[in-house]
Amino acid sequence: MLTLCVSVSVSSLAALLAGTQDLQARASAPSTQAVSATQESRGRRILQRVRRQAPAKSPAWVNAIPDRIADVLIEKHLYKKSEYWGSAKAMPQQDSPFDEVGTARFIGLVNQYNLHDRVGKLEEADRAKALRYWQSWQDSRTGRFRDPRDPARVVNEKYVVGIIKGFGGEPLYPWTTTGDSGKVGTQIFLKRTLDDPDWEQGGWGVGSHTGLQALQILDAINAGQTELISDLERGIAQILSHQDAADGLWGPPSAGPATRIGGTLKVVGRLYFAMGMHVPHTRELADTLITYSRDGTWYKNGQSSCVPRNVAEVAAYCIEVSDYRREELLHVLDRLVEDYRSWVLPDGRTLMRRGDGESVGVEFVTIYALGLIGDYLNWTDCRLPNPQAEARRGEGCRYRPVLRADGTVKIIDSSSERP
Repeated sequence: MLTLCVSVSVSSLAALLAGTQDLQARASAPSTQAVSATQESRGRRILQRVRRQAPAKSPAWVNAIPDRIADVLIEKHLYKKSEYWGSAKAMPQQDSPFDEVGTARFIGLVNQYNLHDRVGKLEEADRAKALRYWQSWQDSRTGRFRDPRDPARVVNEKYVVGIIKGFGGEPLYPWTTTGDSGKVGTQIFLKRTLDDPDWEQGGWGVGSHTGLQALQILDAINAGQTELISDLERGIAQILSHQDAADGLWGPPSAGPATRIGGTLKVVGRLYFAMGMHVPHTRELADTLITYSRDGTWYKNGQSSCVPRNVAEVAAYCIEVSDYRREELLHVLDRLVEDYRSWVLPDGRTLMRRGDGESVGVEFVTIYALGLIGDYLNWTDCRLPNPQAEARRGEGCRYRPVLRADGTVKIIDSSSERP
């Protein structure tokens, strides 16, 4: 399940902190958009309006987290024997000494918290060498990325693209997850949005994959391929068709709340935080978040810190787009903070397993969630940034999707709208 958490919404790939957030955004956000500083601050303007009005202080254990990141990265994640600067693994217990997710997170956290003096400065020769290595993961024929150590392993490609851009480079060949030709297409997107079997399991995986494809198709449309508009409208409508109107979650109730909130997060993260589109049945979704918080459903899902993180970001969506039960949704975030105390030691070291003091590691999902939660709860001294504060929410796109009053999806040309 953690492998589904790592592509934090671009949903916003969604959806990462500082350097890693920037790497991922540059890998997946529409490259043709020219977004002004005013447009980029839309998220902060929304936050000013919807966050809890009374200022508060961050819990001490939250603000202790940044001071422990470097030590834990070096001890638990960094591959010290690597030829390539920043090679790290996502999970301390994994067999592979490094991977694309761990490396992207390492780079992002080092940049975010200015940890170069503690983990080792990046010299120009090392930068160029690491860049060449990660570029070599790309197949010249398909444009897709493969791990040369294990070509059969499914690579989380957007992280490789992010690493390459973070080292100041570009992929050597055109890249898209919509196909293997290097050109943006819609056939796979339309097939998977319609009837991929993962939708019946809550859509955690397929929601992430097709959401990223939707972003890449939107990028192509904004670059001039307007012939793709009807297919994008159709595909997004098919994604929405997998939502349960009764409770607002994706997938059937039989899939279980943990996977359903995962799928919901992936869809909402891509469509709203990246594209600015509202989804149907937001009131029912808010009701479900509140009910499951009160009866403890969200806190019965074992060892994945992705579940409370996913709840937090979906609650943030509901808080932003409607004033319906907003104060109660803020109380959902209060309860999530209580739950996250079991994921962080008093000295600020995060845990990979709930309440297990022997599982110390940099749990990026926990850091991400607490930064997001703290902003909505108006923790004025919080040292963890809100990873979605600067998400575009559709700003800067000439073409963007909207949900019309009759429930249909329409790609509109915002340049023709009246100011």
